[in-house]
Amino acid sequence: MSNDENSRRTRLDAAKNPGTPRAMLQQLASDPDECVRFAVAGHANTPPAALRKLAHDSDQDVRFIVAFNPNTPPAVLQRLANDSNDDVLRGVARNPNTPLDALAVLNVCNQSGMLRTAEMAFQKRDIPPAALQQLVNDPNPRMRFLVTKHPNIPPEVLQQLANDPNGRVRRSVAGNSRTPRAVLQLLASDPNEGVRGKVAANPQTPPAVLQLLASDPDGEVRKSVADNSHTPRAVLQLLASDPEKRVRWGVATHPDTLPAVLRKLAHDPVQDVRFNVARNPNTPPDVLQQLAGDPDGAVREQVARNPGAPPEVLAVLALALDLDSDVQEAAREALGER
Repeated sequence: MSNDENSRRTRLDAAKNPGTPRAMLQQLASDPDECVRFAVAGHANTPPAALRKLAHDSDQDVRFIVAFNPNTPPAVLQRLANDSNDDVLRGVARNPNTPLDALAVLNVCNQSGMLRTAEMAFQKRDIPPAALQQLVNDPNPRMRFLVTKHPNIPPEVLQQLANDPNGRVRRSVAGNSRTPRAVLQLLASDPNEGVRGKVAANPQTPPAVLQLLASDPDGEVRKSVADNSHTPRAVLQLLASDPEKRVRWGVATHPDTLPAVLRKLAHDPVQDVRFNVARNPNTPPDVLQQLAGDPDGAVREQVARNPGAPPEVLAVLALALDLDSDVQEAAREALGER
């Protein structure tokens, strides 16, 4: 083994040794070998000055370990929040020393996984309601967005953020299950359709507000009303005549849709709507019998898989008279289970 290799191994062993003095770790932070610097970056006794130096390292793996090191100073983590490497950013998001405003910087990342990581890291912080109240007026909209996601957020803070100039912040308030009903009613008239859509999907939204949103000019908002598990039956009946097929699709799927409405939707010209009527467990037997003769094989197969399908309907579908083998197989399986 060469002298150079012996020297490298000695330095690497020192960098890994838990008893290595801080002064030596400071010196090894400038080592020409990236493996030595990597070990120093993860060492429990590495001094802040060395970690600060290693945060500028050309090797992304070294910066990654600095980002994960729980002893890395907040100011260093703040800088690493702007790093170009995704792994480094994940380390920053998971480090308990990362400042809140650095998490807000991460929250603007284009990757959805990184956004979620930053949100989760913020939510895990034990931030008292009084501190969240102070962040309401933070100039960074990404910080105000993170505040809306925190489990300690009090109703009065959500009420304040409902008037935020940033649409993303208001959307988050509208989708929060802790948002007061009076605030949801206010947001139902928001000029941003995304905000109104979040109100329409919120399980805490009052029935009267859902009825209002059932007439929203935006189809996606009306679709969210149709998908809301708390939407009243009378509103679902109204939406069954919606010009948008995706809205009628939602009504056909809803567990509270009245049999009379399902009977009407069984005649819908759109296959996807009839498909969902056929698979809805509340669809009346006579409607399932009608759909057993649907021209679309996928609809007939859902009839065969519906637990409410009468045996005589299954018997017909199980016969070779149905040209679709998937329909026959589904019907035979259903008959065998009864």
